[in-house]
Amino acid sequence: MNPPNIRMTDTLFHSACGSVYLERRPPAPNQPLQAWDAADDYLLEMAARQAGDAQKTLIINDSFGALAVALRERGPHSWGDSCTAHLALADNLARNGASQDEVIALPATRAPDGPYDLVLWRIPKSIALFEQQAARLRDAISGDTLIWAGGMIKHLPQQSVDILRRLGVVDILHAQKKARLFHVTPDTTLPKPVPCAEKRLRIPEYQLELGGDANVFARDKFDIGARFFLEQLTRLPQADLIADLGCGNGVLGIVAQQQRPGAILHFFDESYQAVAAAESNYRRNIHNATQTALFTVDDCLSHYRGEPFDVILCNPPFHQNHVVGDQIAWRMFGHSARHLRNHGELWIVGNRHLQYHIKLKRLFGNVRQIAANPKFVVLAARKEPHR
Repeated sequence: MNPPNIRMTDTLFHSACGSVYLERRPPAPNQPLQAWDAADDYLLEMAARQAGDAQKTLIINDSFGALAVALRERGPHSWGDSCTAHLALADNLARNGASQDEVIALPATRAPDGPYDLVLWRIPKSIALFEQQAARLRDAISGDTLIWAGGMIKHLPQQSVDILRRLGVVDILHAQKKARLFHVTPDTTLPKPVPCAEKRLRIPEYQLELGGDANVFARDKFDIGARFFLEQLTRLPQADLIADLGCGNGVLGIVAQQQRPGAILHFFDESYQAVAAAESNYRRNIHNATQTALFTVDDCLSHYRGEPFDVILCNPPFHQNHVVGDQIAWRMFGHSARHLRNHGELWIVGNRHLQYHIKLKRLFGNVRQIAANPKFVVLAARKEPHR
């Protein structure tokens, strides 16, 4: 019998640790991509074949919960920097009739609570995050911990083996369905890996000093799209309530607060580290605001239930993990349309070739160009009462 929360669009993942129903987040009609890949299957095969009675389990960077849901009877900890991934995990636990407390979600802003018997580790896209996780994992393992790390071959960084060797002896397993795994035998006599230090970025023209942890976008280099966007913020309409959606280090919202010191600012991002950085940067740089800013980790505006915004600022990403596309931008635009007041405005910056104005016109109707250069365009979409 199927679990009670299954929909016809859900897909069944058969692994060595059992079969589970999974869906990606955000869900999409006619979704061509699965919520797992061959690397997930390979990791679960190793867990089933060699982990034996290992109990305390840590899963790292589980994109949609495939690993944690399959191993939920072990009561695993799922550690990573994506709130969206943790929400997908919660959705997929419910989809399989499992209790939410069967898996403990750990944000990247917390150290894992070891020692662990088993670690299954999806190697992240960010080298800085990979190095940081290796350094923090060192205190959560023992010499007997079983560690498998890996991913799809085309996505694995060249430094993978060198970073894993900071924890112990690394054996490279045979490739399987274009996935590669590494088995790490911990060596606790090795020097503890040093995590990458927080970067500090100075932007003198705005009198800003911005910090950011390992997985924060543009933590060590001022994003050129954001720079072009900031040049236009003197033209913002009057606003009492402003959101910085996908805030990263918070630079857009911080400069908007400088322009509108009486406004209430809300900062949203799906990265735990980004929201932590935005809050820290706000406290460091804003001294003249008359209101209190709020900082929320969320999948776009999925759980926002407050007053509608006068202005939403957004520098949307054009990928989700390794998948390039506009699905996240489209989701941000849709959430913005729902959470703007009538006549409120969504301001975005994007590469000209992405042609965001077409999507915005479908949602808002009223779209105007604020500024453009050979690479970027800044657009404002106005919410009309009939929309």
